[in-house]
Amino acid sequence: MIGSHIYGASDDLIEFEGEVSGECGYGVDDSGALVVCSDGTVLTMKYGKGRLGIWQITVLTAGALFCGVEECRDEDAARHSDVANFQHGLKWAYVAREWERVK
Repeated sequence: MIGSHIYGASDDLIEFEGEVSGECGYGVDDSGALVVCSDGTVLTMKYGKGRLGIWQITVLTAGALFCGVEECRDEDAARHSDVANFQHGLKWAYVAREWERVK
């Protein structure tokens, strides 16, 4: 069972690897991106973790297939990004650059 992984690449791409695969152009700004997954997981992703050139992933909601986030603390690592990992079964993911929470 393959599963899926979501992470940032360069300073302007969000990558999807595994059952859900592809990439999304992001563009660097302060607002970050919202990633919504078919299992109910909701993440925010932002380039620039503190003063480091690392992608930061924050979990807003963990869905049924979400396994966790592998943290990155080294901007010279092969993947200079946190990585969100999912079990087998993820069907799709959407990325939004702008969103607003309605209460």
